[in-house]
Amino acid sequence: MMFVVVRCPRCGELLLANTDNRTRSCQKCNHRADIHTLKIIGRTDTAAEAAILMRTIKEKEAGVNGFTPSFKQFKS
Repeated sequence: MMFVVVRCPRCGELLLANTDNRTRSCQKCNHRADIHTLKIIGRTDTAAEAAILMRTIKEKEAGVNGFTPSFKQFKS
């Protein structure tokens, strides 16, 4: 058994999925997706590690803990 973090193809929400299951429903938009066809963002051996990984990814996306995305400045 392995746990993976994937992204919902419809709304982009991060999902935690068990690879023993074939599909996973998104808790945000209710879309059901085949997890074996989705791009895996991360994988772990335990659900606890996967939850930590998912939280870390969400924090990075939100700019928490000193992470700041870099944006190129364009001259107008």
